[in-house]
Amino acid sequence: MNSSKAWSESSAIDYYSRRRHEVSDLYPSEKVFLPRVLFPGAKVLDVGCASGGFYNIMRSLEPRIEYTGIDIAEPAIELAKEMYPEARFQVTGGLEIPFDDNSFDIVHCTSVLVVEPRYKEVLAEMYRVSNRFVLVDMRLLKDIDDYQDIEQSYYRIQFDHEVEQAKVPYVVSDADDVANFIVGLEPRPTALRATGYFHEVTPMADTAFDRVCMTIFLIQKGDPGTIDTELELHDLPFEVSIRPS
Repeated sequence: MNSSKAWSESSAIDYYSRRRHEVSDLYPSEKVFLPRVLFPGAKVLDVGCASGGFYNIMRSLEPRIEYTGIDIAEPAIELAKEMYPEARFQVTGGLEIPFDDNSFDIVHCTSVLVVEPRYKEVLAEMYRVSNRFVLVDMRLLKDIDDYQDIEQSYYRIQFDHEVEQAKVPYVVSDADDVANFIVGLEPRPTALRATGYFHEVTPMADTAFDRVCMTIFLIQKGDPGTIDTELELHDLPFEVSIRPS
């Protein structure tokens, strides 16, 4: 089953229509950076917006934003348009984002890279269309190979329903590999910040690990003259090794 069809299943649409619409729904790690990057007039792109809940969350933190949400699930986008007609929504994926370079001040993405084996391609696209910040969540561990095989590590789309409707990859990534990939983006980031904590893997996922680090990365985009990346990774529960450039 392809991803767009999987995330169009009724259990996913029902779940996101009722949850992840309020500031109180944010996870502890999500509360760290989001209020800091929003500002009046900010142009925001929300990648994997589902039914638009983060538009309501963001405007609760900063009412004067220009918000665009994209998602691969057409039923979710239709619902988002009904719930938040004042915002802009579009059906599209993250591998080829249909906007020009540097179009948005903030590119936000949660609950996407954790189920997308091609996360590096999506990260690069989000970085391309951002002119200031990229804010993403991932599931990380140290000294592992990425777990992207749907037969070995997968997430069941079931939510509150009794029957599994689909499954998608559950991606646990190597912390050093991800951090070095981000630092190597062009142009080189001005800063890379992260926060996270160990947490038990969701019961909806089958994977080789009992716990993963729930990680939020804040990437500050650089320019062609950027030589060094400021690193603030001490809030992670392990040390990240950055290779010399």
